[in-house]
Amino acid sequence: SKGFLWLANRHDLCGMLSHAGSVITIEFNRPWVVLETKAWQGTEAELAKVRGNFVEPFGDRRQDLVFIGKDLKHDAIQKVLDGCLLTDEEMKLGIDGWKATMGDVILDAALQGEDSDKEDEEEE
Repeated sequence: SKGFLWLANRHDLCGMLSHAGSVITIEFNRPWVVLETKAWQGTEAELAKVRGNFVEPFGDRRQDLVFIGKDLKHDAIQKVLDGCLLTDEEMKLGIDGWKATMGDVILDAALQGEDSDKEDEEEE
């Protein structure tokens, strides 16, 4: 299996899933295209090309997974994946609500960095 992951606590980072045999890799190593300058600047033709997978209001953020294999149990896979989605109530919270209730890895890391800077200052 392989594809893209969009997680509420990593809203700004595009997740990439790769699975082969017993090895699964999940990385969040780039922002979604909607956050890149090229998604907002350029000619109409250039913007249309870049925004080809955009869906309002979240741009190119999405779940997009492909499973390849023999005798896959589609219903079981669908049930597990559906259980990972946000509920309607969670979706209604929106981005700021997600960050407030689920955290945000970038914001959390920045705040932890500030905390360690303060600790370093206090030790001096």
